[in-house]
Amino acid sequence: MQYALVNGVRNHPDAAYALQDVYSDYISDAVLAEELGFISTWYGEHHFRDCQWTGSPMMVASAVAARTERIRVGTSVVLLPFHDPIRVAEDAAIADILSNGRFDLGVGPGSQYEEFVTFGKLPSEMNQRSWEMVDWIQRAFTEPGMFSHCGRFYDIPDMTFTKPIQHPLPMWWGGMGPKNLARAAERGMNLIAPFNAGYDAALEACGRNPADYAVSVMVPVCVADTTDEAWEIAGAGIEYFVNFYQMRKNLQGQPAPADARITQEMLRTGNAGFWFAAVGSPEDVVAKLRPFVDGKLGRITQLALQMRQPGMTNDDTHRSMRMFAEEVIPALS
Repeated sequence: MQYALVNGVRNHPDAAYALQDVYSDYISDAVLAEELGFISTWYGEHHFRDCQWTGSPMMVASAVAARTERIRVGTSVVLLPFHDPIRVAEDAAIADILSNGRFDLGVGPGSQYEEFVTFGKLPSEMNQRSWEMVDWIQRAFTEPGMFSHCGRFYDIPDMTFTKPIQHPLPMWWGGMGPKNLARAAERGMNLIAPFNAGYDAALEACGRNPADYAVSVMVPVCVADTTDEAWEIAGAGIEYFVNFYQMRKNLQGQPAPADARITQEMLRTGNAGFWFAAVGSPEDVVAKLRPFVDGKLGRITQLALQMRQPGMTNDDTHRSMRMFAEEVIPALS
């Protein structure tokens, strides 16, 4: 099992501080993660929310690459419908060059109604736009000489393209749903998602060997001396993170019902439905993550750990990361 960080660079609206310090703190997490032997660090994208979630994960990844030497840097995920395909591909190629071949491009279709409205894109087109962009980006990374594209959404004339260092540059699909998983498998992408729900079958259905592809599963984590201390440190941030998604409007603009809200107590007692967090003492966290590592929840090659919850301090975050590396990983090995 490999271990990575997954990051939504953002404030907690109830405990906000200067954004230059927020970004500095998240970058310091990546520097420490490299020291502790984590394989990768991922950065997500959202727009126009109270938490000021970063809208430019590739810029953050490039800043991290400049401060590190070995750890891989990636996006989880670039929200394709809101971007120009040429810009995404060029930024990814340059990020790979700046990182000396350490960049992973994770992409997805988006999920927030307000983002589609502000960017003027139809949610009903998000998957078609995304897959047309994926196909063009993969060509841009590999096609020699001049090439062009004429599709439903994008018309790109003959051009040459700056190639990344990696051949191929790893691409990851961030999302679920059988149709999208089938499309990702057809294109030979890795998967980063809340869990592996049928991806191996999708790979096999198009003649691919699942062992050749990575599956990264995302889990909020906080380690402290006791369970009570860990929840005191991270509980408010995890509750905010969960409800960022749980209480969002649907893609038709209808608000979530008030009784859909998830509380810390629901998360702590395992009564939060889909939502899961590994929070507690080292022994508690080992027990919570053991099924992932032992393959009882499907084939997983990487655990992407959200270790800085919104509003957590550097001291608490870095202590949790060190305890995870020094006490949890050896116990899971």
